[in-house]
Amino acid sequence: MWWMCGSPMWGSWWIFPVFAFIFMAVMFFACSRFFGGRGGFCSTRRYDAMEDLKREMGELREEITRLKKGGG
Repeated sequence: MWWMCGSPMWGSWWIFPVFAFIFMAVMFFACSRFFGGRGGFCSTRRYDAMEDLKREMGELREEITRLKKGGG
């Protein structure tokens, strides 16, 4: 009955919460990478901000030419 007279591992009780915290941190990181962002955890496609900016600039140019012609 270890709860009555003490554990033989009394000095190393802290190791289990540390391992549990590390495991939870790793799982949180993995879940956040898997469910968030573009493409998921094992995605080979990287997010490219320049690609988005070029697309938006093209859309704005089209809108400007449409507004100059008088079609709104």
